[in-house]
Amino acid sequence: MTERQVVWTDSYAVRAHEVGSHGRVSATGVCNWLQETAGNHATHLGWGIEGLMGEGMTWVLSRFHLVLDRPPSWREQVQVTTWPAGARRLFAIREFRITVEGGDEIGRATSGWMVINVGTRRPVRPPKDVESMGRLTPPRILDDDFAKLPEVERPELERTVEVRFADLDMNDHANNVSVIGWSLEALPPGVALGARLAELEVEFRAESRHGERIAVRVQREPGETAAFRHTLVREGDGREIARARSRWAGREG
Repeated sequence: MTERQVVWTDSYAVRAHEVGSHGRVSATGVCNWLQETAGNHATHLGWGIEGLMGEGMTWVLSRFHLVLDRPPSWREQVQVTTWPAGARRLFAIREFRITVEGGDEIGRATSGWMVINVGTRRPVRPPKDVESMGRLTPPRILDDDFAKLPEVERPELERTVEVRFADLDMNDHANNVSVIGWSLEALPPGVALGARLAELEVEFRAESRHGERIAVRVQREPGETAAFRHTLVREGDGREIARARSRWAGREG
């Protein structure tokens, strides 16, 4: 029997459809790598979504925090390393390190996942291995306690998006990365097109399904010029499906 790897690395080449006009990978491109690598490692460990769904359960991402020193460029080779870091409350914690050829670290992330019962939509305790394996892996790379993100109190910009078939995942609701992409849609164009993402925190609060319209609202973080609060609200019932907070820097660096 193959020994389980408690730390897992996948490699990616930055592809043309993952970059913007500046030739560097988009925020959603990075997040797709992290999601894919997490799923690959969970499957290797026996915690994959395929097995859970056979038992009437599934994984959902609840919290996400990314720090990006620089986005890699088109055709650059990237490695994403991940490991489980134990459990906190009902969260299964998973960490990520992003490096480029030569081993230079360019980003790091932490995430909090929940196992939910598909029928009741209620959380259940993650697999017992999650907590015990956290004692065998490296420490957390970002020590985030996943406190509630601040509200958008005075929206300054707003856009509306509609959930497409292409946004749906295996749970038949909007994929985490689609939600992250929507959260950035209402940014001022000068930021969205002229700056680079330096940090992103996301708090996923509810599911969204095909055809629903989502209002994306943004306000500048009080006292800061390059940081924003984001909220995504389902228009049909006014339910907030996610909150986010982003920080931006100059394009280069």
